[in-house]
Amino acid sequence: MIVRLLGFSSLRSWCFSLRDRAGGLRRAASIAAGSAVAFFGVTGWSSASQADVVYVQTAPPPPDYYAPPPPPPRYYYRSRRYRYYDEDPEPLYALDLGVDLEGAVPLNLPRFLDGNNVQGGGGIKVRIGEQVRLRGGLLFTPEAGFGYDHLFASDDAGNDYSWDMDRVFGGARLAFGRFLVPVIYAHLGYGWRRTGDPTVPEASALAFDVGGALDLRVVPRLGMGVHIEYATIDAQPYAPSWLALGLHLDLLF
Repeated sequence: MIVRLLGFSSLRSWCFSLRDRAGGLRRAASIAAGSAVAFFGVTGWSSASQADVVYVQTAPPPPDYYAPPPPPPRYYYRSRRYRYYDEDPEPLYALDLGVDLEGAVPLNLPRFLDGNNVQGGGGIKVRIGEQVRLRGGLLFTPEAGFGYDHLFASDDAGNDYSWDMDRVFGGARLAFGRFLVPVIYAHLGYGWRRTGDPTVPEASALAFDVGGALDLRVVPRLGMGVHIEYATIDAQPYAPSWLALGLHLDLLF
């Protein structure tokens, strides 16, 4: 009897244990099924959904929106600092056209026996060259040109025996500065001398001149100033030489 009671108790305990295990399996299965449903629900909704495309139209830009930026202020560099001016700086290379108007004072001309005395006169020169701006504010201008000078002369009877000198020349000018510009120059060429005096024949020979000037350059690409020079034509006998003083004008292109 006791054995039967012990066997029944063991069987009952095993049945309760089996029931508890079956309940645990059902709970685990229900949790797994719920997770699977949630996972497939989320993935299915994500694959079925689509993003909406929205187009927004804005106002057109103003007319000057794509315009280039304004240019920087104009300047040139000097004395380790910038100085600003309204005008454009002169270029490194520029065509120089010059005109000289001058009075002429004859030098070392003899006094003739008939009283033909050569007096003062005047002249004009036309020059063309290429101005090159060097370092240190130097301006070097190789140039060529033509010059004409007229010296008045008359004898005691009032007859006109004026002298005319023409010459072509080539040379160079050297200047420095910005506003008040000192200049030195020299030319070598060929010249002709003509006179109305029958005792002085026409002649031609080498021509030479050397001089200095002082230019004022306030307006861009424009220079004006005064000059003085010594000029001569070695036309023998009576080679004319004269001192020229005058005004000049230079235009840069």
